[in-house]
Amino acid sequence: MTIHTIFTHSLDNGVDGELGIDDQGRLYWNKKPVVTEQKIKLELWVNVFVIIASLATVLSAILSLLQFLGYGIKT
Repeated sequence: MTIHTIFTHSLDNGVDGELGIDDQGRLYWNKKPVVTEQKIKLELWVNVFVIIASLATVLSAILSLLQFLGYGIKT
């Protein structure tokens, strides 16, 4: 595996950085792979809240559409 340097940078405090890419297109910073994809796992209560919020949003959109079409409560 060969890492080809595409960018180097030096800070005022003397710290050097090097951005590189390998033959498969993976990105590296100072010869260490850069994490570009990471899976997360949410807690159960967060997932439940997201589902409830999504359903409420869909219901709100449907009610707004019905009101726009004249099937809702006249204001």
